[in-house]
Amino acid sequence: MKKWLRIAKWTLLSVTCFYFLFIGFFKLNGNPDITLAFQQYGYPYWFQIIIGPGEVLGGLGLLFHKLFRYAAFALAVITLGASLTHLFHGEPHLAVLPFVMFIAFLFAAIKKPRKEQYSNLPFQS
Repeated sequence: MKKWLRIAKWTLLSVTCFYFLFIGFFKLNGNPDITLAFQQYGYPYWFQIIIGPGEVLGGLGLLFHKLFRYAAFALAVITLGASLTHLFHGEPHLAVLPFVMFIAFLFAAIKKPRKEQYSNLPFQS
């Protein structure tokens, strides 16, 4: 049973990492749809350029045990901002996923890790 939980944890962590890498690179590349969305929400282009690397570095940081808490906290801030943006612009259905991610990242950032949690991380930096 413990093996399956570990596999589930790393699958979820890997999917989350790739998700933030994917959307972060889209923001860095200046994807027209994302740039238009940022403009419609009233954010300047430089804000997109700051959020993109934050998502990329946050996604990568989830894989390194020494950076995990910092990455989780940074991604909590980013997802809270995304959730509030959608709420303030009358899109509550789009605010649900970022808010759930905010809660998960915030819990991960403040939870005191057990020593054995770090014994099986893929990258021991």
